[in-house]
Amino acid sequence: MPENHPSDAITALERKILRALCIGVSTPDDWNQLASRLSGHLWQDPDHKVVYEALRAIKSREPKTRRDELPAQVTRMGFPDMDWSLYFEGEELSAPELEKLMRRLKTKAIKKS
Repeated sequence: MPENHPSDAITALERKILRALCIGVSTPDDWNQLASRLSGHLWQDPDHKVVYEALRAIKSREPKTRRDELPAQVTRMGFPDMDWSLYFEGEELSAPELEKLMRRLKTKAIKKS
């Protein structure tokens, strides 16, 4: 698949967004609001869908607790072999930075369909 294939760009954005949600976003309220905005997204990468659903299933409002519980939650969902470095390494994004990524994802997903 060519490097500039639309689905590659979408999966890269999905991963960046999930990484930001795993690492933490400004406040718990920002996190909840931003994570819920993805509820209608059709995930291009099946692993991304699993990670998103697991994040939403974890009830803690603390980023560290979510990260600590995420591998166990994903395993309970039947997916024990995930590369967590894809989701746990990186810098924290502000809510506006994450919103910008989400707008880009939505735009690319619309163009793809």
